[in-house]
Amino acid sequence: MKTLKSVFSKTIVLSMTTALLITGCSKTSTDSPSTTTNATASAAASEAPKQVTLKFVTFGSGKQADSQEVWDEFNKKLATLLPNTKVEFEPIVNTAYADKWKLMAAAAEPIDIAWTGYVLDYPGEVNKGSYLELDALVDKFAPDLKKEIPAWVLDRARVNGKLYAIPNYQQAVDNRPTLRVPKEFIDKGYIDPKLAQETFYKYGPVSKESLAVIENYLEKLKQNNQLRKGFSTANLPGMQHHNMLTAPFKLAGDLKDPKSLKVVNIYETEQEQLFIKTMTDWYAKGYIRKDILSMQNQRQDEGKADGNIAWFHTMVGSIEDQSKIDSTRYGFPVQVIPMEEKYVISNLSDSTNLAIPRTSKNPERAMQLLNLLDSQKGKDLYNLLVWGIEGKHYKKISDTKIETIGYSGQGTPDAKYGQWNWASGNTANSFETQANPENFTKIWQDTNAGATISPLLGYKPNLDPIKTELAQIQAVVKEYAGSGATQIIETGAVPDSDAKYKEFIDKMKKAGSDKITAELQKQVDEFLKTKK
Repeated sequence: MKTLKSVFSKTIVLSMTTALLITGCSKTSTDSPSTTTNATASAAASEAPKQVTLKFVTFGSGKQADSQEVWDEFNKKLATLLPNTKVEFEPIVNTAYADKWKLMAAAAEPIDIAWTGYVLDYPGEVNKGSYLELDALVDKFAPDLKKEIPAWVLDRARVNGKLYAIPNYQQAVDNRPTLRVPKEFIDKGYIDPKLAQETFYKYGPVSKESLAVIENYLEKLKQNNQLRKGFSTANLPGMQHHNMLTAPFKLAGDLKDPKSLKVVNIYETEQEQLFIKTMTDWYAKGYIRKDILSMQNQRQDEGKADGNIAWFHTMVGSIEDQSKIDSTRYGFPVQVIPMEEKYVISNLSDSTNLAIPRTSKNPERAMQLLNLLDSQKGKDLYNLLVWGIEGKHYKKISDTKIETIGYSGQGTPDAKYGQWNWASGNTANSFETQANPENFTKIWQDTNAGATISPLLGYKPNLDPIKTELAQIQAVVKEYAGSGATQIIETGAVPDSDAKYKEFIDKMKKAGSDKITAELQKQVDEFLKTKK
C-alpha cells in the first residue's frame, strides 16, 4: 500500500517536471500542441481520485474460512466501479457486536462504514455523535441509492429530521400475527380456517368473537382427548404492538388519521384485559398446561407433532407458501390462519442500517460505496459480498436464484463463506436462495407497497425526561408480566388474576406510567406538527 502510494506520488512529480521543461523550451505559450497536451494531462491527474482504503465493520456470521478470498475478489470488482478504492473488512459476529462497538467507539477507531441496528441504541448513538449526518453526502454522492430506495425507508433512519444511516432495504412491515394449527385437525372439522380468518379480520386478533372461534376449536379437541400439550399463550399480544414507542407504551388509533393517535400503556388496554381474563378461564378449563409457570421456555412445545395444538407466529407472502414452509420446518402438515388483513409499517427506526462513523477519514468515498451496495449499479458487487464466489460458495439455479453450499438461509460461522444479505445493503438486489419461497423479492416488495405506513416514521422518542420512571416500570413489568418466552399473568395460571392485574396496574401508576404517557404524547403531537 505504502509502495503504491509512493510510486503514484513520484509519477505525479515527474509528470509536472516534464511539463515545466517542455513549457520552458517552447517559443510560444498559447499555440504549442505539446503545451496543451501536457496541461490537459496535468489537469486530469489532479482530478483523479486519490487511492484510499475504507474500513468496513460488518455484522453477521463473522470471519469465515474463505473470507479473505472473497474480499480479494470484491476489491478487484470494486476497482472497476470505484477506481482507487479498496475495502478492508472487519467482520464481527452478531452476538459480540454491541460490546465490540462500544470499545471501537470509545477508542475513536477510524472506521468508514459500520453496521448499526437492533443490537444497539441507534438514536442514542446518534445523540452521542457516533455517526455523520448523511443528507448532503447522499445528495452529492449517492444519486442511484436515492432513486431506487423509497423515501419512507430513509425516513426510518432519521433522528430529529436528519439522516444518519442508510437502512438496508428489505421487508419492512410489522409482524402480522397468525394462528398455527396441525392440518389434521382441520381435516377432522375441528376448526374452519376460512371462517376463522374472516372473524379475525373483522373483529381483530384479540376480541370476544375471535377468541370464541379459538375456544370452540379447543373444546372439540378436549372432547376428543386430543389436547396434547395444550394451547400456547405466547406471542399473540406482542405481535399486535404496532407503533411501539418504548415498551410497554405504544400508539393506539388509526394510522391514517394522525389526530386519533394516542399514547397508551399496552397493559391498560381493553384487549390486554380481555386476553388475561380469557387465558385465566382457559387455564381453569385445562386448555393450557398446568405447569406453564415453571417452564423456562413456554414456547418449547410449539411446532412439535406431540406438542401444542395451537400457537401463534408471523407470516410473509401467501398463506399457501407460509403453510408449506412451516410444514417442511416442523415435519408434519401445518395450516397457517392469518389474523390481520393489512400489513403495517410502524417501526419508528429501522433494525438494520449502514452508517458512516464520525471517525471516517473518507466519508465521500464511503458514501459512493454505499451507493453501489444499495443500487442496481453495484448489484454484482453486493451479491459477491453476501454470497461469495459462484461454484465455490453457491450454485446458480437461475439469474435470480441460487443454492447456497454448506448452509441454508443465511451464512453461519462454520460455513466456508456466506454473509447476511439484510445486513449488507439493498436486499432487492439479492439473489433468492433455496430457503426462500418462489418470487420472494417481489412478495416483500409488494407487501411493503400495500402496507399502511405510520405517519411517525422518523420520530425517535427522547427518553431522558422519563428515564427514571421507565426503569421503575420495567421492574414492575418483569415482576407481573415476565418477558419473552416466560410470561406470567398472560398465561392465565396466576391465582386470583383480577386482583393481581389491579395490583399490577396500580404499581405501574405509582412508578410513573401516567407521566411517561403524557411526555410521549407531547413529543408525538410536536412531531406530527412538523409533518403538516
